[in-house]
Amino acid sequence: MSAIAASGSTANSQRPIREISYWQRAWWRFRRNKLAIFGLSWVLFTLFVALFVPYLTPYDYQKINPENGLASPSAEHWMGTDNLGRDLATRIMYGTRPMFLIGVVTQLIGLAIGVPLGLIAAYRGGFFDWLITRLIDMFSALPWYLIVLYLVMVLEPSLRNLMIAMSITGWVGSCRLIRGMTFSVRERDYVTAAISLGVPQIRIIVRHVLPQVAPLILWGFAAGIPTAVFAEAGLSFIGMGIRPPTPSWGRMLGEAGQYIGYWPHMFFFPAIMISLTILAFQGLADGLRDALDVSVSS
Repeated sequence: MSAIAASGSTANSQRPIREISYWQRAWWRFRRNKLAIFGLSWVLFTLFVALFVPYLTPYDYQKINPENGLASPSAEHWMGTDNLGRDLATRIMYGTRPMFLIGVVTQLIGLAIGVPLGLIAAYRGGFFDWLITRLIDMFSALPWYLIVLYLVMVLEPSLRNLMIAMSITGWVGSCRLIRGMTFSVRERDYVTAAISLGVPQIRIIVRHVLPQVAPLILWGFAAGIPTAVFAEAGLSFIGMGIRPPTPSWGRMLGEAGQYIGYWPHMFFFPAIMISLTILAFQGLADGLRDALDVSVSS
């Protein structure tokens, strides 16, 4: 009996131990965060709505029907209508499109500008690093929201100009993060060894430095989206963002201000969409931060 047990334990000890990669451990930590899972689910849901909204509603978001204006929620219009008789649910669903354009596209553009500048500035140093640092200081000296507002006023309020204005200022945060992280990575032994072996600088940056800062890039991308979404809603609320008839949740809030006392549905539904979306993206960013942090114990 003892021989059988010994042989069984020997067989178990000889089984190969499956190694768990860094990204597998990160996904396991991410799944334990309920707020992060909610954020991911909500983002995927709103993305589905943004892609397939023409097939999800029978109404036209810009067709007015004054005779049916300010209708309360019903079976026909389950979020009611606005002051021009447009179906509010349809306009909210179409509002997911500019939300993703502002939140995701401007962050991608900011990363495309800020990540290369931060990598090269920290790795090369010298005058280029001094120049990038001064640019970061210049943009950081003023509230970025005021810079975006001024640029939109100069260019004229529209979805395209709002994206341009937010892209001009959106690279600063990612550049600062990547520059600081690259300073610590470039002093590590494997980078020093690669330099001593004569490996080209561009290969060192792409093969050795960039993979180390990739988790920080991913977190910075997710963390910047709720800020961009909130900025778009705020600018559209005061009439300096997306222009009608293009639906915008912030614009809907601004239009609902004079009707909130008697038709609160016009204010409630856009407000809850903005709140849930910002909460979802923030939860997703916090979940990525905790999951990708190598110091987090599993």
